[in-house]
Amino acid sequence: MDIGRVLIIYMEKINKIYYQGSMGSYSESVLKNYFPNKEYIACQTFREVVVKTGGEDYGLLPVENSLVGTVVDSYENLIQSQLSVYGEFKKKITHALIGLKNSKIENIEKVISHPQALQQCSNFLQEMNLQLQPVFDTAGSVLSLLDEKSENIAGIAGEHFEEDKRFKILERNISNHIENYTRFFLVGDKDPNINVDKHKRSAVLIADDKPGSLLAALKIFEETNVNLTKLESRPIIGSPWEYKFYIDYQNTVDDIDDQLKEKLDLVTKKFKIIGKYGTIDL
Repeated sequence: MDIGRVLIIYMEKINKIYYQGSMGSYSESVLKNYFPNKEYIACQTFREVVVKTGGEDYGLLPVENSLVGTVVDSYENLIQSQLSVYGEFKKKITHALIGLKNSKIENIEKVISHPQALQQCSNFLQEMNLQLQPVFDTAGSVLSLLDEKSENIAGIAGEHFEEDKRFKILERNISNHIENYTRFFLVGDKDPNINVDKHKRSAVLIADDKPGSLLAALKIFEETNVNLTKLESRPIIGSPWEYKFYIDYQNTVDDIDDQLKEKLDLVTKKFKIIGKYGTIDL
C-alpha cells in the first residue's frame, strides 16, 4: 500500500462520497482504491453530485482527460457552486470494448458509452465503422447490455469488467493513445485535512473588457514567480463574447495566494481560488 493511500483511507471526517456514474465506473474505482471504508453513492449527473455534497459528505468529479481535455459540464457545476477542491487524483484510463459473454467482435454493430469515452476511442471506432450511441456513463453502458440482450451491441468501460462473467472483453486498450489519464477532484465545503502537500491551486479568472487586461493579469503571475500549469478560456453563458479562464498554478504558500489576489483584483473583474490541494497518482 502506498503512502498516499495510507494517508487518505483513515480520514474519519469523511462520511459519504458522491460520484457521477454507476457501479463499475472509473470514479467508483478511484473510491474503492482509496476510500474502501467509506460509503459512496452513485448519481446520474454532475449537478446532483454538487448539490448533495456538503458538511461531512464529499463529491468526486472528473475534471480533465489527457486526450480530450476538460470535462466542461463537471467543471462548470463545480465553479458555480460554493464548493472547494481538497484533493486531486490522477488515474490511468484503460478502455476496453465489452460485450455480453457470447458476443463476437465481428458481429458488433453498435457501441454505447459516455461521450468522453467515445471521443477517447474515436480512432478505433472509426476503423470499425460502428454506430455510436452516447449515454451518461461508461459502466452504465456495459450494464445496460443486460437489458438490451443483444450480442450485436457493445459498451466501452474499464477492463475490470472481465471479473464479471456476464460480460466478455472483446478488445483491450482501444484508446487513441496508451497514455490516457483522467484528473478527479475531491470537493466539499470544509477541509477534510488530507495529509498531503498542497502544492497546487485551481482558480477562475474573468478579465476586464479592456485592451491588455489578460496580458496584465498573466504578467502578475510572472512577476510573482508562479508557474501556470493550465490556462483555458470558456465563454460566459449569458454574456456573449465574454470569457472566463480556468487556471491551475503551482504554489504552497498562502501569502503568495493573497498577493496574487490583491494584485489581480486591480486588473480583472474576478479572481477566485476554488481549491488548494495535493496530487495523488493512482
